[in-house]
Amino acid sequence: MAGKSDELKSAGRPRDPEADEAILRAALELFAERGVDGTSIEQIAKRAGVARLTVYRRWSSKEELLAQAIAYGRNAPDLTDEEYDTLPYPEVMARMLGSMADSIADRRLAPLMAQLMGSTFSHPELFDAFWAASGAKRRDGGVRLVRRAIREGMLPADADPDVIVDIIIGAVFYRMLVPPRHDDVGEHVLRVLRQVGFRPTP
Repeated sequence: MAGKSDELKSAGRPRDPEADEAILRAALELFAERGVDGTSIEQIAKRAGVARLTVYRRWSSKEELLAQAIAYGRNAPDLTDEEYDTLPYPEVMARMLGSMADSIADRRLAPLMAQLMGSTFSHPELFDAFWAASGAKRRDGGVRLVRRAIREGMLPADADPDVIVDIIIGAVFYRMLVPPRHDDVGEHVLRVLRQVGFRPTP
């Protein structure tokens, strides 16, 4: 009869959180340095100090591992659906702007995102995996926050939440990838929002 450890192994569940973190850190570093094609499971395992089998037990593909590594590297907590709708709007906005500012300030993130954007066409499965692991949830949160601003009269009633979120994401990526990056990210995002009609309630 198979034991519990065999069941966990067959389910692909990690048994050692420290090994997980070592693998994710190694994948993150190698991807930032070498991109998708220059990174292999063998190299990741070697840098993490684990056996290749340890990596293969946890991730079904290199792209899935890299996507999770990028999400791990961002390391910014997400708001819950309830918090988007019930926390005072200034607090929600401050937390989101703070997360953006932290991302811009993290010097590891720009090369990671540049590699990710550069691989969109050559390795679309990587971006799809990243989107499923992290990107979609964060974007949905932004759309939810914009819709709340419309409901509460801080944005025009005919504003398009999806377009506004696209504009904000584009502005943040530009500040992240194109130097100089020394300006205040939160203030920059607020300036962008004011251009589309955002007016905080008194």
